[in-house]
Amino acid sequence: MFLGRARVRPFASSMSPGAGRPFKMTRRQKRAIKLQQLRDDTLALNDLVRYAQASLNLNISRQTVSRILREFDLVSYVAPRKPQITHEQRRCRIFWCYKHLSWTETDWPNVIFSDEANFEIVNRNNRIYIRRFRNDLKRHERFQPRVHRGGGLGIWSYITYNDLGPLVFFNGRLNSDKYIEILENNLPNVFEKFSSEQSKKILYQQDNARPHTSAKTSKYFKKKH
Repeated sequence: MFLGRARVRPFASSMSPGAGRPFKMTRRQKRAIKLQQLRDDTLALNDLVRYAQASLNLNISRQTVSRILREFDLVSYVAPRKPQITHEQRRCRIFWCYKHLSWTETDWPNVIFSDEANFEIVNRNNRIYIRRFRNDLKRHERFQPRVHRGGGLGIWSYITYNDLGPLVFFNGRLNSDKYIEILENNLPNVFEKFSSEQSKKILYQQDNARPHTSAKTSKYFKKKH
């Protein structure tokens, strides 16, 4: 067509085959990055960038690596912590379960279960990030081993068949003196919630943490309860 004296030619908007910027990565290279992540699910994006540079001769960014992993539905999350359990501790726990298999609903209401937990308020730099498939059924079985070191803010409490105890806070590491002080201030209130008949059968259940099994704490239990 003509526009004034200028001739305007129509043009196609589609690009011819092979035109435009070529893809930076091949499918094979993307799979190599995915497999590297699956071999070690704790690898960070920076680790994969270095792997791509050294092994695949690719100069790519963290954002590109993250996008590739998302294409394969690999998601990142913080590995939950759980205590490191020794073989002996596992054996004792299993033995405890077998020992109480025959207990009925008339036995469990007489038990007081207690425990403590420590929370680090400042230091959160020891998180481990895991990257797994979103639909991986075993994704939440991946834990970060935790070592009891004390410090921070601690809480003590208990549960019974019909009741939840209050949260008792303490600072720093729990020792025998501090544990006995907690029991002195709180156990009498727990016992008051049991009937006179139940009080003859009360079992105070605790784990084998050092403050619970020390000579000083054992002497306290023999004297008081």
